[in-house]
Amino acid sequence: MQSTTRLNLENAAGLIVDDNSQALDLLASVLSSFGMKDLQRASSAMEAMEIVKSRRVDIILTDGQMPVMDGYAFVRWLRHESGEATRTIPAIVVTAHSRRTQVMQARDCGANFIITKPITPKIILERILWVAQGRRMFIETDSFIGPDRRFKQSGMPADFPDGRRRDDKPAEVASMAGDNLSQDELNNMIAPQKVAL
Repeated sequence: MQSTTRLNLENAAGLIVDDNSQALDLLASVLSSFGMKDLQRASSAMEAMEIVKSRRVDIILTDGQMPVMDGYAFVRWLRHESGEATRTIPAIVVTAHSRRTQVMQARDCGANFIITKPITPKIILERILWVAQGRRMFIETDSFIGPDRRFKQSGMPADFPDGRRRDDKPAEVASMAGDNLSQDELNNMIAPQKVAL
């Protein structure tokens, strides 16, 4: 991303899902700063499901860990049960932890990307641009519905040997405690890639 990159989401309809009101406020503030005016908030996955059923939504940012129904289950519902018109809505999971199991859970539920907290406008901008400009095919099989994730089995495409686009800038990430993965490891696991079929 170049320092002059601007993102205007004025015509986009967004949905943010988090059981923490402060996190909702922060995400709303960031998306509003990119011009998004049509922004729905949901404090639970159940509430988000009703919004998806009744309103146009162009992008979803959901917390991974929520009570009753977590963000991973919500994205899985979106991909498998929400209906033909809504199953391809880009969905980004926001999580406080980046353990390998959570990254794989986000990938396997059909999320387009995963972002670790604390979030910054720069990271959100980069990930929304990455999802919007990505050319990942949408796959529908008996066991998986979501963005194509098969680059791990066939290796990284020659154009992206390290899993990042040429114009992406590395993001500074603080060291994680415990079994958390670095942002680069996250990017390599779930980064959008072109795949020759």
